[in-house]
Amino acid sequence: MPEVSINTYKERTPWSSFGTIKPLEGGDIPEPEIKKCATPSISYSNGKLSLSCDTEGAEFVSDIKDTDIKKHYDNEITLTATYNISVFATKAGYENSDTVTATLCWIDATPRTEGLAEDAVTEIEALPVLIQSSRGVISVGGIDSGIEVSVYSTDGMKEGSVISVSGQATIPTNMPSGSIAIVRIGNKSVKVPVQ
Repeated sequence: MPEVSINTYKERTPWSSFGTIKPLEGGDIPEPEIKKCATPSISYSNGKLSLSCDTEGAEFVSDIKDTDIKKHYDNEITLTATYNISVFATKAGYENSDTVTATLCWIDATPRTEGLAEDAVTEIEALPVLIQSSRGVISVGGIDSGIEVSVYSTDGMKEGSVISVSGQATIPTNMPSGSIAIVRIGNKSVKVPVQ
């Protein structure tokens, strides 16, 4: 093996079970470069999440968490209708892509609770909203135009605010990666991890 690759081969199957691995004579041969999968993108339309990636043939590994789905022991349950999504792309012979995250939530388009009887059944129109962050920029899609979207840090400091245009809002912030942003869309607030 090339001398620079000996430790790598000692750690990987099936070469790790070889008794002795010796370096090649006459100089090193560089280890082949392993390509990295392109970072995937997340979109939502017609009740479905869609994942795409520029690496042809890549597969997606996703994790979706919903805080509403758990046991409750109170007589009142607050539903947030929020999914926290993380996904990365993978392909044989490639290094896994960076992980991207998004938050999918539903906001009431026309909230209405006044005058409803206790046993009444009503449908409240809700809009699916996809919130993503990249390098401190928070992007919100799927909202009506003219809606104020604000971003706050967890200590209550306002990081930015815009009015949505054509169903989109983009708010640049100085929030560091790994922090939590509170995104306020109209009267709904959602916690979002900042990437």
